[in-house]
Amino acid sequence: MKCKTGAEAVTTAQSEERALDLRRTGASYREIATALNMSLGNAHKLVKRGLTRNLAKCSELADEIRTLELDRLDAMQTYLWGKAKRGNATAVDRILKIMERRARLLGLDKPERVALGGDPEAPPVRHETRTAAEYTDDELAAIIADSHQQDDYESRIGRGGTGEKKPAV
Repeated sequence: MKCKTGAEAVTTAQSEERALDLRRTGASYREIATALNMSLGNAHKLVKRGLTRNLAKCSELADEIRTLELDRLDAMQTYLWGKAKRGNATAVDRILKIMERRARLLGLDKPERVALGGDPEAPPVRHETRTAAEYTDDELAAIIADSHQQDDYESRIGRGGTGEKKPAV
């Protein structure tokens, strides 16, 4: 891979930023290619590389913010620790809140189980998988009939299985 000179790197970075600006405003890759006097493929690569670079910057920034927040939580906990050890219930409560926040920030908590439909008492949704050989003939016939009914319905409303309008014939 050929190394770019300082001037080439600046020009590439400027082109990348211009391509991203155009894409943000809704320009197509063809429009970007025309505006920057380059091929369609190079316009796509330029935008993709710029987005990847921005994503990396965002990730680095998020890591820095996370570290800063952890430092703040540590400072607050340190300040409250002595009070909590002496039995101050409010300080104990605050430390527990700090610990909860730290665990969430670091992803230490077990994921919450969320029930479908919002009912926490509802049983978990189960997806049953069986091979065709495990179905009875009646079950297979019902499945086929349901699929034909769905096809009939979709053709009546002018839709295919993709949810797109079918062209008029």
